[in-house]
Order: sequence, then structure tokens, then C-alpha cells
Amino acid sequence: MKDKIISVAVPRPLDSLFTYRLSEEQAAQVRVGSWVKVPFGRAQVHAFVAGEPREAETLEGSITYEELKSIVEVGPPESAIPAEVFELCRWTHDYYHSPLGEVLNAAMPASALGLRSARRGARQIRETTRARVTPHALTAMQQEAFQALESLRTSTHEQAKPPRVALLHGVTGSGKTEIYLELARRALDEGKSVLILAPEIALTPQLHQRFEESLGETVGLWHSALPDGQRRDQTAALLTGQLRVVVGARSAVFCPIQNLGLIVVDEEHDSTYKQEDRVRYHARDLAVVRGKLSGALVVLGSATPSIETLERVREAKYRCVSLSERVHSRALPQIEVLALADEVRVEGIQAVLAEKTLEAIRQTLEAGQQVMVFLNRRGFAAFLLCEECTEVSGCPNCSISLTVHKKSGQLRCHVCGHFEAIPSACSKCRSDRLLPVGAGTESLEEELPKLLPEAKILRLDRDQVTSATRLAETLERFRNYESNVLLGTQMLVKGHDFPGVTLVVVVLADALFRYPDFRAPERALQVLTQVAGRAGRGELPGRVIVQTYSPEHPVIRVLLGEEPVEAFLEGERELRQVLHYPPYARLARLRVESPHREEARSVAEKLSENLTVQASGLPAVEILGPSEAFLERAKGIYRWDLLLKSTSVKSLHQLVLAARAHGRGLQKSRILVYIDPSGIG
Repeated sequence: MKDKIISVAVPRPLDSLFTYRLSEEQAAQVRVGSWVKVPFGRAQVHAFVAGEPREAETLEGSITYEELKSIVEVGPPESAIPAEVFELCRWTHDYYHSPLGEVLNAAMPASALGLRSARRGARQIRETTRARVTPHALTAMQQEAFQALESLRTSTHEQAKPPRVALLHGVTGSGKTEIYLELARRALDEGKSVLILAPEIALTPQLHQRFEESLGETVGLWHSALPDGQRRDQTAALLTGQLRVVVGARSAVFCPIQNLGLIVVDEEHDSTYKQEDRVRYHARDLAVVRGKLSGALVVLGSATPSIETLERVREAKYRCVSLSERVHSRALPQIEVLALADEVRVEGIQAVLAEKTLEAIRQTLEAGQQVMVFLNRRGFAAFLLCEECTEVSGCPNCSISLTVHKKSGQLRCHVCGHFEAIPSACSKCRSDRLLPVGAGTESLEEELPKLLPEAKILRLDRDQVTSATRLAETLERFRNYESNVLLGTQMLVKGHDFPGVTLVVVVLADALFRYPDFRAPERALQVLTQVAGRAGRGELPGRVIVQTYSPEHPVIRVLLGEEPVEAFLEGERELRQVLHYPPYARLARLRVESPHREEARSVAEKLSENLTVQASGLPAVEILGPSEAFLERAKGIYRWDLLLKSTSVKSLHQLVLAARAHGRGLQKSRILVYIDPSGIG
């Protein structure tokens, strides 16, 4: 046999593939997607085979075959990344410009392969033998929606042009989950598998339980907080086809499930489907790509679809199926907006709470019903202010104030994790007149029982819910009426179904409007509509109180029905079209990072000059910046941004590649480049 070499992708932030030599026996074992152990620097690391073995004569460059390092170990064939998942990873690498090794590692981390505990084999997944629960009879509207989706699922490849992607646009409480379940039953009966994506880990336990009970078979869980042992066992069961249904968060889009027939992206509009760290991608868009690769039906479900998805429907790239009524003809909740500037407010508490709101909560609790209170800020107070000199306690590592956490006696940074004891005096003038400003969920949890002795409060935020077990316990206690008030951040908004909740309170809607993002109005409407939809899902009617200093804001007008949602969305679409924002253009954000502010600024300016020259010969490209990032300093690093906009995906990719080449020439600074995942063209 002639000498063989192979290219592998190492899970490091490096663009290159690396070449190794391998023995005849190893060459017979490997295939694209196999994991191997290789010497890399002074360590041995796992890597992924990125191409078929080839003859040493194809080796390019000055290095010789003898100088190449050898593959140390080849993983068993059954542990290789399936071809479909590998193709999805390659697409992700090409589109989002993330190193292939890091993408593959995100799809199949060492914990999933069992490399960290190699001596222990994967345990057999316990198979559920219970009978399927008799499904609820679908309403006439649900049945019509199901038939439309099922017809698309079972259509031939030629009939399904455009691809099998459908938006299930249903108001909150319209029973979208029942349609997901019926589609899943049909797919399983045909021997196909089912993948269900939820926007938050917080939602996966209730979806998992619902699908396992309804389908009568074992349902896998897949998310970043999964224990290594459970991930390894489920990976083995998926690769063998033993496990046919998976419920998971965004990373589940890469799970090695076989023979897919149905992919559901629940709450498709949710911004948490966008992965912001390392491998940057949008799970909703990757689900569409995976659907194309597998031939599966992709259902995007939402009561408040994203403008990007609505545009795909307008272009006839996606089908649209609607559910315009709640099940059993239950009324949508009554929405009341309180203008805080005109209201009498409760005195002596940290939060801004109107007397009318407090009275509504009291009446609801006295009637034996439940309340949800939404405040999108955790902690006791937003910051600590010296009343004498107006000094605000800031993070030493980030350009942000420290949040007051009274229970732990700490000031904390929610960006880098820095914490310190709450001081007794101002660090600048030594005054002891320190005032906590702005309310958080912790202060409301402490103060509401003083005003409402009958309130039994549970808090749902990332400070209180530190594990999947605690999350499940909190939700179960509220569902079982051990608590009558559930207080929390955006974890409250997403898909929870509590029939006993008749009142939802939004403490301060204004923070949603003021976020510096072109999607802020759209997302504010989505959040407020979703949180309002938690009320009145049982037999009793629901009520929603939204407190705001901006009662005339367009989002509030839509919420009250004073302006049609279609007119609001059309206005947003027109604005984006004029300004060349998604879905009418693609964005790429280039970020320069350095521990020195001036160096970050200087490098960003040079990068801008370089790209301006590069862009002169490219059509439809706009370069904005450089400017400080929204959070200029994070974890001790200064960050400057450039924004690239283009209606030509090809031009945008050419500029991104030029930026990456520029970045490789830097030593002290580094340029992080990622495509803003704003939809697939």
C-alpha cells in the first residue's frame, strides 16, 4: 500500500485543516466525520476527519511525509458524525465563517463521544413501554391546520417545491403543541424520527414530558447543560437509531438523530435561537438547512413570527398555516395599559408599582387565582448610587455598573461575573449615603409579601434557577398551586401553560423599547404579546396590566388593538428596506478586541481602510464604523466594531474573508468576525 495522509479539523479557533499520516489499518477504519486522536503541540487532542485518506504524493508545501505526525487513535466507526450532520456543519462553517473544527466540536463534543471517560461504555437508554395517551380531539381549526401540514410532509420532493418549510402562525393558547404531537405520531408510524427545538432550556422539561407521555416512547433531551454521562448515552442511542424523538434547545439542531421526518422550531421568533459565543449561528435557520438535507418537514411555530420568516412567506419560500382562535373559543386576555406618569404609585418599595396594579394582584389572590409578574431585570437594584457625589459602583473589568444583590450582600457584574461585597461607604468621597436605584426581581420578591401577606412567591430568573432540577421543581410547585405568584424575567415569557393564571403584570415595558437594536420594536411586541398570552389559558378569563411611561408607543398601540399589527409590521419592513437591514440585506459584524483601548481603535480604523479599498470593486456594499461596541469594555477587553451591509451575499462573504486575512496578520489584537444570522437567502 502506498503511504496515506489525511486532513483533520482540530477543535480550536483556527481556520486551517491539519495533515497527518496514518497506517494502512487506520486508513481502512476512517471516513469523513470519524473522530481521531492526534498530537497537537505538546498535547494529544481529539479531532475530526475532514476528507477521505489520500496518497502522500498529493502533499503540498515544503513539509515531507516523514515530517508529518501520525494519527494516534481512530474512534470506532459507529461513533462517527453522520453524513447529514457533517454536511450541516460544513454549511455552518462556510456561511458563518466559524472554524470547521469548532463547528464539529459543537455538534459532537468530547462529552458526547465519551472521550473524557473512555473506560466507561455508553449505558443502554431505558425504553418507554407505556401506551400512547389518547390524543385530544383536534378542533376544526386545528384539524384544518394539521391536514395542511401533513399534506406538505407527505408530498414528494417535486411536489414540495419550494422546500418543506411551513410557518404555523397561531395565537397564544391556540393549541400548536397538539398539532406538533399529531405530526410526530404520523412521522413515527412511518419509521421516521422527530426533532423538537425550544428556545430555552427552561422549556425543555415540560415539552419532554408532554411528548414522552403522548407518544408512548422514550424521548431524548439535548442541551448545553446536559450531564456528560447522559449526553454520551443519548448519543450512542441516536447513532444506532434506538432513540427516535429528541427535545432540545438550539444546540439540538446538530444532534445525530437518524432518518429525520419532522423538525419543529417552537417560538421560532425567539432571539435565544441565536448562538452568540464562539460558533455563532441561528438554530432556526440551521433547522431549515437540515430539513433540506434530510427531506424532513420543518414547522416554524409562533404567535408572533419574526419579520424574516414573514418575508419568506411573502416570497412563497415558506407556506403559512394559521390558527386565529384559542382552543374552546377562549377569549384572548383583556389588556390594560397604565401610564405611570399619571398613576399613584406604591411608596416605600424599590419597584415602580401603581396602586391600581397592587389592588388587581390583591383581588386575584383573594379569588384563589394565580399571578405572573414580569420584570426584565434580576437582582435587587440596577446600581448603587452615592447621593453625596453621584458616584456609581462600576465593574473593574467592564464598562457597566454593578448590580445590587441584597441577599448575598454583593455587587455583581452580569457580564464577566465579577463580584464584591456591598460597601458601607462610597469609594470616592467616603459618604455612607448609598442608594440602591432601579428595581430587580430580588427586590420585588422581598417587598411584595409586605404589601400582600397572602402572596406565596416563587422567583424564576438565572440567579434563583441554577440547574435544570431546580427549574423543574419551581415550575412544578407553581403548577401545583404551592405558590400563587410567579415572578421573573424573560424566562416567564416562553411557552409556559398554567391554567390557574388569570393576571399577568408587566412592571416596566419601557426597557424593551429602548434597546439599541434595529429589531427592538419587533422584539418588544413579541415579548409583550407572549407574556400577555400566559393569562387566561384555563376556564377563567385573563387580564394583563402593562405599566409604562410611554403609553403612546406604537408597540403599545398595537397591543391595545388601536393599530393593526399588519400595519406595524409593514412599517418595520419598509424602514428596514430603506436602511438595508435584514431581511432585505445581510449583515456582518467585525469586532476588534484588545486589552488597550487605543490599540483596539487603531486596528479597527486600519481594518476599515483596508476593507474600503477592497469594497471599491464590489457591488452593493456599505461599511459603517468603526465605533465602540455597545458594551465597549467586557472582561477587561476593549471592543470596537465595524458593520458591513450588503444586498449581495457574495460581496459580503468576500469582505469577511478579506477581514479574516487581515486579522491573521495581527499579533497582539485579534479580530472576531461573524455573520449576523438574519435568515437564509
